[in-house]
Amino acid sequence: MYFVELVWNREFDWCSYGGKHDTIESAIKSAESIQNSGDGERVKKTRIIDGEGKVVWAYGKLVAQ
Repeated sequence: MYFVELVWNREFDWCSYGGKHDTIESAIKSAESIQNSGDGERVKKTRIIDGEGKVVWAYGKLVAQ
């Protein structure tokens, strides 16, 4: 289970966005879609965490465990 988190334009804290994803591929597609949506001014950055709260994807690539 994976969750997408993001930082909105004028914020500094990560917040959860959307529901859970069963696969990392689905979560990555969602995170990339959010990051690339609109004019680029609404979302600063995205990341994906697993069910244990560990970051597994950030800055466009998988994070080494």
